[in-house]
Amino acid sequence: MTNAVLLATGRFILIALACVCASSAAMAQTTTIGGAADNLDRRLCGSGDPAQVIGGCSRIIKDPGALTELKVLALQNRGFVYQRTGQLDQAAADYASALALAPSDHAANARIYVNLGLIHTQTGDQAGALADYGQAIALGPSLVSAYVNRASIFMARGQNDRAIADLDQAIRLKPKEAAAYASRGALYAVVGDRERAIADLTQALSLDPSNATAWRDRSLAYRANGETDKAAADVAEAARLAPNSGESHQDLGLSLQAAGDSEHAISEFGKAIELNPLDARAIKARGDSYLAQGDRDHAIADFSQAIGLDAKMVTAYNNRGVAYLGKSDWDAAISDFTTVITLSPDQSSAYLNRGEAFEARHDRAHAIADFSQAIQIDPSAIEAYRQRAFLREQTGDRPGAIADYDLVIARNPNDAEALRGRGAARLHQHAFDGAIIDLTAAIAINPKDALAYRFRSLAYAAKSDSRHALDDDATALRLDPASR
Repeated sequence: MTNAVLLATGRFILIALACVCASSAAMAQTTTIGGAADNLDRRLCGSGDPAQVIGGCSRIIKDPGALTELKVLALQNRGFVYQRTGQLDQAAADYASALALAPSDHAANARIYVNLGLIHTQTGDQAGALADYGQAIALGPSLVSAYVNRASIFMARGQNDRAIADLDQAIRLKPKEAAAYASRGALYAVVGDRERAIADLTQALSLDPSNATAWRDRSLAYRANGETDKAAADVAEAARLAPNSGESHQDLGLSLQAAGDSEHAISEFGKAIELNPLDARAIKARGDSYLAQGDRDHAIADFSQAIGLDAKMVTAYNNRGVAYLGKSDWDAAISDFTTVITLSPDQSSAYLNRGEAFEARHDRAHAIADFSQAIQIDPSAIEAYRQRAFLREQTGDRPGAIADYDLVIARNPNDAEALRGRGAARLHQHAFDGAIIDLTAAIAINPKDALAYRFRSLAYAAKSDSRHALDDDATALRLDPASR
C-alpha cells in the first residue's frame, strides 16, 4: 500500500500598490514661504533619502508660518517614509494629521487613504483597510492602486467575484498596469481558472519582465496545469530575479520536487530556510523531499520542527506519521494520524493511514473501523475498500470481503491483487468455480503471483482436478519456494 503523503503547494501573491510620496517638483509648486532655508527644506522633504525627508518635512510641519497645503504634503511625505521603514504608528499618525488639515473632499486625500489601507492591512485590520480603500475610490475613482489593494482584501476574505471586479476596473483605467494583470492572474489561479491566470500573468510579464512575483505565480499556474517544464523555467527566473527571496527558492524546490529531483529540491528548500529559518512551510517541504528519498530520520526531524513552528500544520503531522510507518513505529504513527483527524476530521487519507498502522499492530477491529470511516468520508477511496476487504477475509467475513472486492474490481477490472483476494475469499466459501475464474484472471495480469497459483491449486484440488492442481502447485513453488 502506498501511504497518502500531503505535499505542499505554492501560495499565489497579489501585488500591493502604495501611493508614493510627493516629489520635490510637487513641493516646489507650493507657495513660497520665504528664505533659502525654507526652499532647502521643501527640496529635502520631497527627496528620496529617508533621513532628509524626515528632517525637511519635520521642519515644515513645525513651522507656524508654513501654508496648510504645504504641511499636508510634508505630513504625507514623512508618513510615507515612516511606512516604508516599518514605523507604522508614526506613519498612521502623520496620515491622520494630513487628513485633518486637508479639505475633506480634497482629491489628493485618496492617495493618503490608500496608504492608510496598506497599514491597516499589515496590522490585520481588514475592515479598516476596506473602509480606507472605499474612501480612496470615492475621492479618486480613477486611482488604480485603490482598486488593486482592495481586491487583495476581498481575496483574503474569499470574496473572489468582488476582487476580480476591482481588478477588472483597475485594468480598464490603466491597461498598461502590470501589477493589476499580475494580481488578477494570481486570483484566477486561486479560483481554478488556470488558462485566464496564465494569460494575465503573461501579459503582466510582457509589461514588466522584472516582476519576480509574477514569474513565480505563473510557475504555480503552469504546475497546476501539468506544464512542469514551463513551471520550472518560470520559477528559475523568479529565483534569478529575487535571489534573496525565500518564496522563490521554496517554489523552485517545489518544482524540482514535482519533477522527482529530491536532491536538488532539498538544496533549494535549504536556501529558503536559510533566508527565513522560521518558515514552517519550507521546512515541511524539505521533509517531504527527505521522505521521498527514503531518509525518514531527516524527514521526521523536519516535520517535527515545522510542527514546533505551526502546531496546527496538518500536512506535517500526516507526513511524519507516514515516516513513522516506514520505520515500523506504529504507536507514533497512530498518534500523528489521530492528531490529523482531530485537526481535520474530514481527512479520509488520515483514516486510511491510521488503519494501516492498526493493521500492522494486529488491531484488526480498529483498522476495519478506520477503513470504513475513510470510505464514509470518500466513497471513491478504493484503497480503503481493498484494505478492508483483506481484513474482512482475515476475520472470516467473506461476504463482506467479496462485496468490497467487487467494488474495487468494478473500478479496475485489471486489479490483480483484488482479483486474487476475491478468488481467495470464494475459495474459502467453497465457491471453487468462481475462485478459479478470479485467480485465472489475476494470473493472466501477473503471471509471477505465486500466491494466486497456490490458491488456484487448492481450488482445483477441491474439484478433484489433480493435474491442474499439481501444475499450479509446482509453479507456485518455483516462483516462491516458501509459498507452500
